[in-house]
Amino acid sequence: MVAKEEKTAADSLIPVNTYAEAQDNALRFQEYLKSNETLRGKLSQYTHWYYFEQKDIFAPSKFIGYNKNTYHSESAHEGDGRETEKALAKFFRKLLPSPEQPDLYVIELYAKLAAMLRQYGKKPKSGAVIHVARENQTKKR
Repeated sequence: MVAKEEKTAADSLIPVNTYAEAQDNALRFQEYLKSNETLRGKLSQYTHWYYFEQKDIFAPSKFIGYNKNTYHSESAHEGDGRETEKALAKFFRKLLPSPEQPDLYVIELYAKLAAMLRQYGKKPKSGAVIHVARENQTKKR
């Protein structure tokens, strides 16, 4: 069970400012998945997934992009994620699969994301994109 955190309405609109804040949200997202059927039902709707190598977990941008996000606040956010994508771009880079030159790391991550979603009877959204930490971010945490 995830501990209830103090959060103001203003917090829910503030994008994350650090890699650590995004990672804390990703850990919270993984905890919610264990018991929240509604959240599990949305898994195939997310396009941008972020991989945290140190924790070996994925979480969607809409969830991890806002400061101290909770399931309740994630469901209240409107918009298409451009604000969170901009904030997260400081700490992450997009992996682009290339049919001309396959990259085993990229293929492995897409397979790992698909396996995680399969646990909940879901599959990645068509066009799903994986982002990984920029090199300097993984050394800080």
